Formats: sequence, structure tokens, C-alpha cells
Amino acid sequence: MLRSLVPSLVADAIWPEHRTIYKLHPTSYLDGLRGIASIIVFICHYTEDNHPSLIPSYGLNPDGSPSSWLQLPFIRIIFSGRPMVHIFFVISGFVLSHKPLKAIHSRDLTRCFTILSSSAFRRPIRLFGPCIVSTFLIMLMIQLGWLYAPLPTLTEQFWAWKNAVFHSITWPWAWDFDLRPGYDIHLWTIPIEFAHSMLLFLVILMLSRVRQLVRQCFTVCLAVYCLCCGKWAAFEFIAGMFLAECHLLQTPSSKLWESSDPTTISPPPPPVLDSLAWTTLHSLILLTALFIGGWPNFAAELTPGIRFFHFLTPEPFLSTMDPLAPQKFWFALSAAFTVYSVGCLPSLRRLLEGPMAQYCGRVSYAVYIVHGPTLAIFQGSVVGHPFMPSQDEPGGLGYVPARPASGIRAMVGGDSPVQRTVAWAMGLVVLAPVVVWAADVFWRLVDNPMIALGKRVEQACLEEGEGGRVRGFVLAG
Repeated sequence: MLRSLVPSLVADAIWPEHRTIYKLHPTSYLDGLRGIASIIVFICHYTEDNHPSLIPSYGLNPDGSPSSWLQLPFIRIIFSGRPMVHIFFVISGFVLSHKPLKAIHSRDLTRCFTILSSSAFRRPIRLFGPCIVSTFLIMLMIQLGWLYAPLPTLTEQFWAWKNAVFHSITWPWAWDFDLRPGYDIHLWTIPIEFAHSMLLFLVILMLSRVRQLVRQCFTVCLAVYCLCCGKWAAFEFIAGMFLAECHLLQTPSSKLWESSDPTTISPPPPPVLDSLAWTTLHSLILLTALFIGGWPNFAAELTPGIRFFHFLTPEPFLSTMDPLAPQKFWFALSAAFTVYSVGCLPSLRRLLEGPMAQYCGRVSYAVYIVHGPTLAIFQGSVVGHPFMPSQDEPGGLGYVPARPASGIRAMVGGDSPVQRTVAWAMGLVVLAPVVVWAADVFWRLVDNPMIALGKRVEQACLEEGEGGRVRGFVLAG
């Protein structure tokens, strides 16, 4: 019991005999990339709550206050969470299509169809199960007075939670109508993830019997069509599928590179990728993606460099969609190129296959789910607020008594930009381990059991035949 409540990194050090050995595989670097992206999403939401003056581009603070060096291009990527969501979707498209495409390349359509069926069956449990548990816990914490304003009774709170789960979180077919699900607004991406997972499975099924060249050409055309229609998420999943096939064509044998030793996992790159020219090209692609990743939420047309990309934004992203649509177009493109170029730089791949990045990858979904409520519970008391003078006269309708400074801001102050930045950094140092700890526990007690539950439910629903086969099909692993 004690071990389950201790972060797994600490538990492995205390009880090494129970340590789980995780094998690396040819796409482990994507797990590391997803883990880093999830941490950046957490830092983004923490920054928006506790140091919003960092959000504008350098030199464009609306109140005219001095800018921080943290707002400079490239540096600001550490709290730019929006492009990370697009990286999530490209990685999902890559990972979900890798196994069925591998079966297609092995000319084993039976296995391909089994993988698609199994993945589609287990996908709702995998995605929605942890979200249902987390929002249920949030509902209970609201009633306990730990979060937000509770409804008068637990019954009313329960039915409000049920409506949020049924009509927002687990109903993916209207994902572009309501992107603000109740109880945890950060779960707006989950219906998008599910709907486009189903689209991806359908596309793979449709193209499973065609020639490789036809499949790749159709995939590219479909991705371009999605962008022309303004469907950035569909583009990202289809682009991930295209990159997965390119990866399979470049990898002679996946089994050859399976290892538990991070120093031996990366396959030797093709000779052309050893050249300085190709390394430089992929490095420039990543630098461009990092620059685009710093796209501000407003005043993009005034931001040096970004305004050039804003000017080049095509329709329908420029004027017929929401104000943030131009950044979604460029985030979609940069996410696809990021996933591609990261896989072509051996030194960066080795970094993402390292133990810390891999750990972040394992808990990434849990970090994404729990960081919102964890911040809501703790950041107010940890970061606190500066001294707040009284408002209005005592006895007046608008009278609010003065509030003394609290938390870290009581220690360092919050009047000057430097004080606010120091308080932001100190709060991040304190809260980041808390969020990772909560995510680690949620990963082991909820996320992993949900994955196992999906497999057990699938097994229970299948009609077994002879030899462990299901009417001619072998269950996908």
C-alpha cells in the first residue's frame, strides 16, 4: 500500500527488487517527446494562472510593462502549451497506425484487421476511463469544499457531473461545438483524440489492400484535403500515419532494435542522414518549429517573425474560423515536421530515449489529466498573492477588506516584474514535483488498470475458438 502512494522513481530506489524493467523499442523517442510535451502543457497552465504577463510576445505587453527575457522567441517554448497538443495528435496518429501498417507490410491482412478491431474496441476505455475517474474525484472534492463552488447537494453535483461526462467528455462527435467540458476544461482534447482515432482506423482499413505507392499518395492527398477544409486535427492524425509508414520503410527490422539498454536502441541511420547537410536541414526544421511554437495568443500580426507566418496563413484558417485558427494551421505543420525531424537526429533521439524522458512519457497522459485539479488545489496556497488593499469604504456595498500577502509572494513580493518572475519560478519548483507525484499515483492506480481493463473486457466479449484463436483471428497484443 505504501509503495503505491510513493512516486515510482522513489519506490524503485527503495524497493529495487520490485522495479519494472521497461524495454525500449524503435519508436520510444516518441514516448519521450510526448512526455516532454505534457510537462510543457502543465507549465503553460501554471504560467497562465500565476504569471500571465509572460504570455504576450516580447515587447508587446498590453499594459506597457517591461518584458522579460523569458518572453523571447525559442525560450518561451517552455510555457507554450498549445503547440504541444498538436504534437500529441501527430504522435497518436503515428503510434496507432504503426502496428497495422507493419502488418500490412508483412502481407498479413488478417493481423492488420485484428489490430484495427482490437484498437477500436479498447480505445474508448483507454481514453475515457481515466477521465471519468478523474472528473468523479473532482466532483467529490468540490462537494468537500476543496475546489470551486459546490452545488447545494451531492445529488445535484452528481447529475451535473453526469451531464458533463455524457455531453462533453465522452461524446466526441460534436467536439468542435463545445471545447470547454465541465469539471476539467483541459479535457477538451480527449473527444478530438477519440473521434480522429476512429477516422484513422477507417482510413487504414480502407487502404489496407492497395499498393504501397497508392496508399502513400492517397494519404498525402487526404492530409492536404483536411487542411484545405480547416480540419487541423484530422491532418495531424493522417500525417502521423504517413510518418509511421515512412518510418517502417526506413527500419529494416523492428525486432533487431528491441533492447533495455538506452545506448543500443537507436538503429544506425541511413548513410544519407549521417551527412552534415541532412543534420543541418533537420536542425533548421526543429528551430523553425520552436520559433513557431512561441506564437502568442494575441497580437500575432504585430509579433516580429510570427507576423510573416500570419501573413502566409491560407484560408479557411485566416478569416473564416476562430481568432486562434492561424496558429492552429502552423502548429499542425510544425508538429508533423517536428515528429519527423526528431526521428532523424540520432543525438536528439538518444536524449528522448533517456530514463527521465521515458518516465515522463509513461506518465504523460496522467500528467495531462491531473495537472489541472492539482494546480487548482495547491497553487493558491503555495504561490499565494501579494498584499491586496481594501476596496471601498467599510459598510459600503462594494467593500472588500484588505488581504495580507500569502504564500511565496509574501516572501518575495509581487510588485515588480522581477519579484513576480522569482515567485513564478519558486512556485514551479515546489508544484512540479507535486503534479508529477499525483500523476505517478494516478498512472499506477487508474491509468494502467484502465488499459488492463480494456484488454479484459475485450477478451470477455470475444468468442473463443480452438487454439486461442477467435474465428480465424489472433488477438492483437
